[in-house]
Formats: sequence, structure tokens, C-alpha cells
Amino acid sequence: MNIRISKADLDGIKLRAIEEGLPYQTMVASIIHKYITGRLVEKRT
Repeated sequence: MNIRISKADLDGIKLRAIEEGLPYQTMVASIIHKYITGRLVEKRT
């Protein structure tokens, strides 16, 4: 699968993946899975 996203978004994903200790592609797959299954929730501040 190929998707086009902005460099800023990709950089952000890579940074968050590093913080979580995951490869960024695994992080993206996890985000998509959580969205599809209804488990992706926005963090309230």
C-alpha cells in the first residue's frame, strides 16, 4: 500500500514511533487498525 502524506506528518509519526519504541511503519499500521476497530481515541488536554 502506498499513501501520500506531508513531510511534516511523516516526521511527526516517526518521532512518535521513536518515543513509543516502535518502527514507524508498525505505528502507522497500529493507528489504522485502531481507527478501523473504533479504538482510536483523541487524547483530551
